[in-house]
Amino acid sequence: MKIALVCVGALASLLFGASSLPAQGEQIFKGKICLGPDGRTPTTINGEVSLPCTVPHPKSGAGYILFNPETKTTYRLDPRGKAKAFAGRKVVVLGVLDQGASTVHVDEILSALPAKIAEAKSVYIDCDNCLRGMAAAWKAAFEVLEDWGRYDVTPDAKKADLIFLFSANPYLGDYVTRDGPDTRPVKVDITYMNVVDPQTGADLWGDSRHWGSFMVARATRSLIEQLRTQLALEKQPDLQKFAGKGRDRKTSAPFGN
Repeated sequence: MKIALVCVGALASLLFGASSLPAQGEQIFKGKICLGPDGRTPTTINGEVSLPCTVPHPKSGAGYILFNPETKTTYRLDPRGKAKAFAGRKVVVLGVLDQGASTVHVDEILSALPAKIAEAKSVYIDCDNCLRGMAAAWKAAFEVLEDWGRYDVTPDAKKADLIFLFSANPYLGDYVTRDGPDTRPVKVDITYMNVVDPQTGADLWGDSRHWGSFMVARATRSLIEQLRTQLALEKQPDLQKFAGKGRDRKTSAPFGN
């Protein structure tokens, strides 16, 4: 058990940018966020347990709850402001449980990864309009993926389960529909990574690092490691304690490339 907790702590430290000592009582919770009140009865449709998230006439200031269909457990979420933006979505929550009040005091909420990312076997690396410093992204991505061994890297985008798209510009959701490469001006300041569905162009996951043009390779490695860490965390059972959090991983670049 001690080994398991240490592993989860190390993974969470990577994902949340932890740099402090472990925070007492912090745990991982998974489920779907719904508008309160709690106490509603879960329903089973086609063998899948769910909780109705639609409230016809919610009261002013109504809170939010987290429902885990696997354990059929419901928790209130505090503060409500952090949960509001994720209403109706499957999430991973980092927080401290008040068992007496069945309330999770939230520190961090992440959207749960789509099943397609976990089920995929192959990826195509695309560095979109990668001029100057951004050219380092493709090589860095390939090296990290080869070391990880989770996905096969394919040279054919049409045969890939996922597209790992790197760019100095935000993704517009037009990977499938646009005619040719991105023609927007490139200023290598922010490194963006998006995991794209090659059939629909949907953005399945994405994040960025504002580390400048000299840190593109390091930013690329950091982004892939973040995805890797979240995949590992979501496989962990609920209510595992882990290390404390920091909040500066996107803004503070490490030294070196």
